[in-house]
Amino acid sequence: MTSRKKAALKRKRRIRMIVCGVAILLIMLIILIATKVIVSKQNSDNEKTGEDAVVTESVATESTADENSTENATESETETETGTEAETETGTEAETETETETETETASTGQNLPEQTFGSWDLSTLSGENVPYGFSRTDVDANGVPTGIQYYINKYSQYNVDFISDSTDNIIYLTMDEGFSNEQTGQVLDILKEKNVQVTFFCTTDFVTNCPDYVERMINEGHRIGSHSKTHRQMPTLDLATQEEEIMDVVNFMKENYDYDVRLFRFPEGQFSDQSLALVENLGLKSVFWSFAYGDYSSTQPDVAESLQLTLSCVHPGAIYLLHANSSTNLALLSDFIDGVRAKGYEFGGVYPVD
Repeated sequence: MTSRKKAALKRKRRIRMIVCGVAILLIMLIILIATKVIVSKQNSDNEKTGEDAVVTESVATESTADENSTENATESETETETGTEAETETGTEAETETETETETETASTGQNLPEQTFGSWDLSTLSGENVPYGFSRTDVDANGVPTGIQYYINKYSQYNVDFISDSTDNIIYLTMDEGFSNEQTGQVLDILKEKNVQVTFFCTTDFVTNCPDYVERMINEGHRIGSHSKTHRQMPTLDLATQEEEIMDVVNFMKENYDYDVRLFRFPEGQFSDQSLALVENLGLKSVFWSFAYGDYSSTQPDVAESLQLTLSCVHPGAIYLLHANSSTNLALLSDFIDGVRAKGYEFGGVYPVD
């Protein structure tokens, strides 16, 4: 083989090798490009899938939040409704309790009173002569009622006045006068509360203005308050205008300061007249005297044992007992007196009736 042929053969081999190399490079390039495209597509798909997942998760989260919010709102509304119902029920119960307490207070203060009636006496036609009230404790009828009381009943019954109660059973009424001294009143109220006895206190203006704690106890513990005048003066010795002031001062004070209706009046020292009895009735009040009293008002207090025996020996149907609350003797005997009255088959009628 000539050298020329050999050279041509080498060129051909070189060319084939170059072509093959180029082809291989092209193939590798194509493969590389294809791989990148595939990877890129996969990444794109993965990213889209991830975004969809995030969106789905977000939607799910929002949905869950909405559900929770709805549940919370429902629970809140339920709680609100329950709370409202509870508040309503509580309010209703409170109102019921308040009404019950109000009714109880109304009953205990004695303010469930009949309609007030006023007299229509022409005072100018009536006698103003002073009449002292009194009778013998030993001169009594078969029931133990002092016969001297009947004189007053016969002569003054046309006025709204009681000298003894209308009770024909073994019922008595305990009344207590309150004047200018009140040292014993708290202890007296304690005993009455312990013994479950309600009484009527006839009070002066000095007492009701200076003893608010006792006045409130009397009202709250079911006792009744009556007027015993402004300054404890004998009514027939005063002109009519002054008498009216004396009678009504306690009445007006109790109404203005306690919204309490006073309907009863007791004459200081038991001194009265036709004119003054009629005046009390014209003012819409009842005059209340007594069928038993004793010297418990004196500065020298009577013996406790003797006084207890006296008070119990004089008990009678319909009795109106007058005791002074500022008497140390009465304080000492009060508990035994109440027990003794009950042991004799009598019972206390409570506050004195206003009608």
